[in-house]
Amino acid sequence: MQLRLAETIERYETPEFEELDRNTSAAFQAIYRHNPRDTGEARTLVAFFLDIIETNDAGDSSHLIERIRSIVGNLADLDPPPMEIAHGAGI
Repeated sequence: MQLRLAETIERYETPEFEELDRNTSAAFQAIYRHNPRDTGEARTLVAFFLDIIETNDAGDSSHLIERIRSIVGNLADLDPPPMEIAHGAGI
């Protein structure tokens, strides 16, 4: 069974597949490293990572969980506080 699996994998190890694998990896790394500019982007990244964790059966999602904690921890810094109008600003 292992031999058949190895033979099957070898058939897919083409230059085109390897390039696709590199491109996919580069795209994921760019998404992973992106620092959200606002809460909308933060929510989108968190939802993306949670979707990956939900469908990942390999059990190696600890780096994604840490990234989510980092994004959520920085949410307060993303949106500036509302402008306070005081002392008859005339608006």
